[in-house]
Amino acid sequence: MCGRLALPPEALGRAGIRRAYPLTDAEPDIAKCIAEAGPILERVAERIGRDFLT
Repeated sequence: MCGRLALPPEALGRAGIRRAYPLTDAEPDIAKCIAEAGPILERVAERIGRDFLT
């Protein structure tokens, strides 16, 4: 989980990271990501759970 993802998939793979979950996928507005971090984190956590548990 990260705030904003600027690395291409190849760079993530070289670092051993298989998946990344940027908050900006759930809310593109950076100011809202900061102001409403809690609810956005919950939404991203739900996505992570669905990806790994289904």
